[in-house]
Amino acid sequence: MKDYSFPIGQDVAFKFGCGRFRMEEHLLERCAEEVLRFGRKPLFVCNDTTYGIAYDKVAGSLRSAGVEPKVLKYNGFCCREIALDHARAGAIDGIDLVIGCGGGVVIDFSKCLADIAGVPLVTMPTSSATCCAFTPIAPCYTPEGRYISTSFFRREVAAALLDLTILAKQPSRLLVAGACDAMAKKIEMEFWNTLPGAVGNPVACGIASLVADYIYADLDRKLGTAVEDLRKGEPTQTLKDVIFSAVVGAGVVSGISGGARQTALAHWVYFFTRERFTAQAVKYTHGELVAVGLVLQLAYYGRLDEARAFAARLRGWGLAASMGDLGFPFGDDDVKAFMEYMCRTDEMKAAGESAVPRLREALKAIEQ
Repeated sequence: MKDYSFPIGQDVAFKFGCGRFRMEEHLLERCAEEVLRFGRKPLFVCNDTTYGIAYDKVAGSLRSAGVEPKVLKYNGFCCREIALDHARAGAIDGIDLVIGCGGGVVIDFSKCLADIAGVPLVTMPTSSATCCAFTPIAPCYTPEGRYISTSFFRREVAAALLDLTILAKQPSRLLVAGACDAMAKKIEMEFWNTLPGAVGNPVACGIASLVADYIYADLDRKLGTAVEDLRKGEPTQTLKDVIFSAVVGAGVVSGISGGARQTALAHWVYFFTRERFTAQAVKYTHGELVAVGLVLQLAYYGRLDEARAFAARLRGWGLAASMGDLGFPFGDDDVKAFMEYMCRTDEMKAAGESAVPRLREALKAIEQ
């Protein structure tokens, strides 16, 4: 048995997105023309739900080209050790390509397998809840779902294939979650841009900021209409625009900035809740928890009216806008733990001691 290991360290090369991107109706039913650019011995990674949604379409297209995909169903978290266990058990033996099909967890887990195997990755998202289908990074967890750290992979995603027939049927909360994750980029980059000596290539981060500004404004304007279009099951241009911004726009911001200066308070709310409330948090997507953090980030800037209005919109769409909405206990001990956690982050250290009371006051916006 080969002794596989996860690559040490991270690749510092800039990766501006995936190699190829297509977003069309009924795309998975004719995916072979894209998939076979990268290999003829694919491993199709999915969970039980996405197997039923997509496998027959993908397998049918590949079989028409004389290719039989190997299948791995995985219903857990994106865990490096579990990925290594699957590799050592033979999951990646003989493959020259990984296809990740599903939501963020499945696709991120697929990145781990592709990185261990040293083969290209094609993503086929069944929701637009994050930009994971486009970016070569993945948050990694314990087997129980507790966040550990984020992996930066050595290969960019080879191709992202978005089937609008599937994405037009995703739950609206997933569409909103992805939009919120993308919108958070602008607000979080604003945080970093106010700090002296912030890390990152200044030109790259400047370009990323411009893109993030556009995405925020476009999503803010179109998201409500896109939610209504989604509820009707109509892949309208507005819905397409929102999906594109959530997946590609956010991914471009992350890629151009080299992973620097595009996460701050909003994403640290996500990391904190996945660490402290692991069992309760696993039912929420990345974007849903970041959305709560976005309310906090707006409040931190003193934009309370905007924070309240955004919270009201989230609740109108059926999403949480506070710890109370999420159902997380948030007593005095939890508040103390949150403040201690946040004050250990590079972001808050860079902001200085004066930021601490400001953060504590902003926290009131999401406590109940």
